Amino acid sequence: MQIIGSFLLLPFALPDASRLSIHLWSVLAGVSLGVVNALATLSLYKGFEGGRLSIVSPIASSYPVVSILLAISFLGENLTSERLLAIGLVLVGIVLVSMQTAQEESRKRVVNGVAYAIVYMVLGGVLFFGLKPVSQVLGVYLPVLLLRWVSAAVLTLAFLISKPTGSTRVNAIPFILAIAVFDTFANVTYNVGVSYGTVSIVSTIGGLFSPVTVLLAWVYLKERLMTHQFIGFLAIGAGITILGLFG
Repeated sequence: MQIIGSFLLLPFALPDASRLSIHLWSVLAGVSLGVVNALATLSLYKGFEGGRLSIVSPIASSYPVVSILLAISFLGENLTSERLLAIGLVLVGIVLVSMQTAQEESRKRVVNGVAYAIVYMVLGGVLFFGLKPVSQVLGVYLPVLLLRWVSAAVLTLAFLISKPTGSTRVNAIPFILAIAVFDTFANVTYNVGVSYGTVSIVSTIGGLFSPVTVLLAWVYLKERLMTHQFIGFLAIGAGITILGLFG
């Protein structure tokens, strides 16, 4: 997925290639974010693999909290009372919607899942905070291209070290291709968003990936939504409305 995404980006990133030799510190920052991206992705998948979804997903989806704290501390972003209320509603809604039915799990599995989810929350927050200053210098395409190349190298190394069993089914390839397109497009549009807006708002809205997944599962997989999830969607709607009026 990372490699396919890099090929999709090349035609758009090449016009900005001259920036790579001029802004070496930003390139180094982009490479570092690529490592962060790979480790965050691995942590999220390990959390889903070994932990409880009802716990891992809400914690992981809270990464905007870290991005917001970093943006306030290092970028001097100011949050009005209306923005704070809206961001709070959206974050609470994300957590409520992401919470699934609790199941009996071993304590060790729960603890492992929480640990990986917290790692993703911290690394994801750093990643989506760091993309703003890097994209302001390198443009919206080059940082994502760096993420793809570095992540591909780190994940390949992790794959060779772990020596996983099994193989990819042929019918999974179309999904991998689709994910490559969507994930790459999502990163580019995030960079466009923070180029015009604040990390606090754009990162918060970016955290809506989890509720979108739940909503799609409800529509297409006929999964049942619980009362607290409906309340979560209402909180998200209220938060987005407030951001639209006062953001």
